[in-house]
Amino acid sequence: MFSDYFFCGDIMYSRLKLSARFALNGSYLKILPLLTFLIFTVFVFSILNPAVTKLIDAKYFLLVFSVVSLALFVFIISPARLRLEIRHFMLARGMKNMNVRTGSSGLKKSLIFYPLLFCIKSFWFAVFEAVPVSGALMLYLYLNEKSLSAKATVVFLVCIAVLAVSGLGFYSVFIQRYSKAAFYLVCYEDFSALDAIKESVRKTRGNLCEILFFKLGFFPWFLLCVGIVPMLFVIPYYKQSLVCFFLNQRA
Repeated sequence: MFSDYFFCGDIMYSRLKLSARFALNGSYLKILPLLTFLIFTVFVFSILNPAVTKLIDAKYFLLVFSVVSLALFVFIISPARLRLEIRHFMLARGMKNMNVRTGSSGLKKSLIFYPLLFCIKSFWFAVFEAVPVSGALMLYLYLNEKSLSAKATVVFLVCIAVLAVSGLGFYSVFIQRYSKAAFYLVCYEDFSALDAIKESVRKTRGNLCEILFFKLGFFPWFLLCVGIVPMLFVIPYYKQSLVCFFLNQRA
């Protein structure tokens, strides 16, 4: 019974991925410029703070610089991510015209949506990893004051590692409740950022594992992204497949 279920799931997933490839056929060049811009922006900002920290020692200046650079990063990256989501949605619906205009309302939504979603995910990550982190902290404080045998230390470290991996696994499943949020933000123009997140939570009930299994099917592809160039082809394929997957679930 379970083998039949997974077999049918594999067939459906293969069809969805085929639909994604069909949607991207001849349209990669309409996706790549924006995706390249996003990757380049993330790369620049990821090396900017460490570079400035090494060059300048003034703590207050570094604090102000970090806050300003973070705000600038969010202001640049959020609208670009929303435009990319819209383009993938349009391709899935067979619309080849890529003149995307989000307008001021789209800009405001993106500036609220992505930071809010990041904060929500970070909160739940802290919740799921609270026990192993607390255990590691307690072990560290204990070892600073008293000694512990090597075997006991190893046992504690193994338990902490098991709890950390388990927490990450449960978090990976739980966090799929927000996986459709950007999709609904694009689908419904009258949705606010919070509306899209709430709708995603409501519509993913009972489907969290299915969504995660679909995403895990791209794991071998993401291994190729150790190099930068494969990323430019894997990410559009992954994002387009997700949009087709969500459209199929919505039907």
